[in-house]
Amino acid sequence: MLSVLVRVAGRRAGPLTARRAILCSAGSGLLLALAYPRSDLFLLAFVALVPLLMSLEGASRGRALACGYACGAVFFGALLYWVAPVMSRYGGLSRPLALLFLALLVFYLASYVAVFAAFLAWSWRRVGPLSLLVCPVAWVALEILRGRMLTGFPWGLLGYSQVPNLPLLQAAAFGGIYAVSLLVMAANAGLALLAIRPAPRLGRPLGIGLLLLVAAVEIAGALVLQGAPAVPRESVRVAALQPNVAQDRKWRPNETGRILADLVRMTRAAAAAGAKVVVWPESSSPLSIRRPDLGVGAGSRPAVQPDDAYVALLSGLARELDISLIVGSVDYRSAAGGLRAYNSAVPVLPDGTLGAPYDKVHLVPFGEYVPLAHLLFFVNRMVGGAIAEFAPGTSFAPLPTGAGEAATFVCYEAIFPELVRRLAGQGGVFMVNLTNDAWFGRSPAAAQHFAMAVARTAENRRSLVRAANTGISALVDPYGRVLSQSGLLTQATVVGTLPVRRDATPYARAGDWLAWGCVILAAFYAAALRAAFARPGSGS
Repeated sequence: MLSVLVRVAGRRAGPLTARRAILCSAGSGLLLALAYPRSDLFLLAFVALVPLLMSLEGASRGRALACGYACGAVFFGALLYWVAPVMSRYGGLSRPLALLFLALLVFYLASYVAVFAAFLAWSWRRVGPLSLLVCPVAWVALEILRGRMLTGFPWGLLGYSQVPNLPLLQAAAFGGIYAVSLLVMAANAGLALLAIRPAPRLGRPLGIGLLLLVAAVEIAGALVLQGAPAVPRESVRVAALQPNVAQDRKWRPNETGRILADLVRMTRAAAAAGAKVVVWPESSSPLSIRRPDLGVGAGSRPAVQPDDAYVALLSGLARELDISLIVGSVDYRSAAGGLRAYNSAVPVLPDGTLGAPYDKVHLVPFGEYVPLAHLLFFVNRMVGGAIAEFAPGTSFAPLPTGAGEAATFVCYEAIFPELVRRLAGQGGVFMVNLTNDAWFGRSPAAAQHFAMAVARTAENRRSLVRAANTGISALVDPYGRVLSQSGLLTQATVVGTLPVRRDATPYARAGDWLAWGCVILAAFYAAALRAAFARPGSGS
């Protein structure tokens, strides 16, 4: 398929017709989607966007937008098709409304690709094919804006296609996942420069230069991996529990005993295998450390009380086995505004004491809360109250364990590089990710989510323990190497030894300097180009 697209786009004199340009752009979106889990054809990402880039030669603004939307719609539609059945089954939406929600989401995300295409076409009309040199900068600038605007949704960043490509992934330690995105787009731009006919002046050496840059980073990453110590100075024996509880089973009252018995049995088995830190997944049991006090009368201020039996079980288990537990729990607390629920991770130390919990900071919009609830008050009614009403946490402090502090993040938070960087920068010597991906079933969503969590290890050089209710649970080293992992929809205990580290990567120190630098460079380039061609006699 790629050879056909390149032949259509490259071996020609002059720009493509509108129809062929849009078809080639859609083909780019499909090829790019195949680079992500579960297809994992990651090498396709280096060439997938070449047809889109070459389709923009001589394109008007309208045609460029159409090409960008075609590419983005196919890519995000193929990547995120699972959103509709999840919203329909668990979100309380009818099938038509779920499909409408998916269509709106895909349109929104494709708009970033459309803006990129319009920007490149605008530049091409002024300075010619050498505009391709600005592609990596413009693409990354739009990626970080997508990760921030409207609460952010950085799912499917270009760099995530390279999580299996461990040498290139090491660039994330310097510029985050955005550095990997920049390199992948640089390869596409370099190939496009080499494929254009007639060849532009300086096009061939510049195209070769971009490809050599990517190759050099690959080689450097391979050397980093080769030089990684075989035996770490410090390590910890850990376990991630995967109880495999179906989403519609967890909250049935008659299932509580069985779920808890499984978790206790699996914890004992993990401790017998030498684990000193055992991680339970997000909201791992139907019980809460603290729960609403049902004995408070009407009109009284909402109150909470500890679930003494559950706390005693957790404390006794930790003391008996001499382990640290990190337990996912829906936690309740009284606040000025009334009773608040938090999606929390609670540490239980080997002496049986409970530490201060980590409360999920970045909640899932329209899943764990309704944004702008005073304006969108009707949304939760529309889905029959299926949207939870959690309060966001405010602390980024790591959780204490007997093996050092654990930078802990919950589920959806794994997709936000800056948030995890901030958590890891508070003194955590390894990372813990609690999640519940039961919503995703056997769709590629679980693998996509897991890949993003893996990227966080390479960015921060921190090992990761990932406990997922139905999978994928895993142990990952500080370089993004998956040491062991579970399958989907199966009960499993993943046990192993992980390195403990206290150093900080350039990315951990400086954050998204590269991506924000791309925003500044793209804005400066656009302003300079506009100014240059606004002069009398400069043309348009």
